[in-house]
Amino acid sequence: MALWWLSCSTLALLLLAHVISVTTQSSCSAGIAGIPGIPGTHGPNGKDGPKGEKGDPGEAGLHNRGQKGEPGLRGPPGRPGLKGDKGLSGPAGYAGRPGVKGSPFNPSNQQRSFFSRKRSIPQVPEVDTAIDFNDEILPDLAPQFKGETLTNGSFICSIKGIYFFSYHISAKSRVCLKLVKNDESNLTLCDISEGFLVTSGSAVLQLNPGDAVSLQATRFNNIMTSVSSTSHTFTGFLLFPTE
Repeated sequence: MALWWLSCSTLALLLLAHVISVTTQSSCSAGIAGIPGIPGTHGPNGKDGPKGEKGDPGEAGLHNRGQKGEPGLRGPPGRPGLKGDKGLSGPAGYAGRPGVKGSPFNPSNQQRSFFSRKRSIPQVPEVDTAIDFNDEILPDLAPQFKGETLTNGSFICSIKGIYFFSYHISAKSRVCLKLVKNDESNLTLCDISEGFLVTSGSAVLQLNPGDAVSLQATRFNNIMTSVSSTSHTFTGFLLFPTE
């Protein structure tokens, strides 16, 4: 606003000076030249000119490469990747060398452990106590075929392995017997009949050296004691060692 007012005042002064100049010229033969006017304001920008021609390419700059730096510290290990697909089977390998020829089989070299005994005692066996099988079934066999003796009615294992045991007991009306390994009952078998009966049972046990196996009577039994009419047998043998 102040600029506009200044411009108007200046224009008024110029007009006044011109009027005085004209009046003076009319009264005199020659007048004095007036002062130059104030430049006008800038006009609007002109339109863009036509696009010029492409210039010449500039000179290639020089690439100054510095020296190689020292290796940085090793970073932490990354996470394990996903499991890949199963690869194709490789070719078959070469056949190995033949093994050493084994020695011929000799049954006499095998470990053996067995017994087969019968009971010839007229007394009733005590409950929960190893039944004493005091006699050999085949006393006329050679010593190597007689087998092992029982210790207080119990078989004591000397060869670690798998064993088979069986028994046959004569009784009247009812009988219950149990096959005991150490202090654990592995088999209990009961039988009932109106008259006389012969009950039997068998089991396969895994034994370690020192284990004791026995046949024991329970309180539910009527085991026969007459030697002439009884059949009490206890048999066991090693199936195969496990060492």
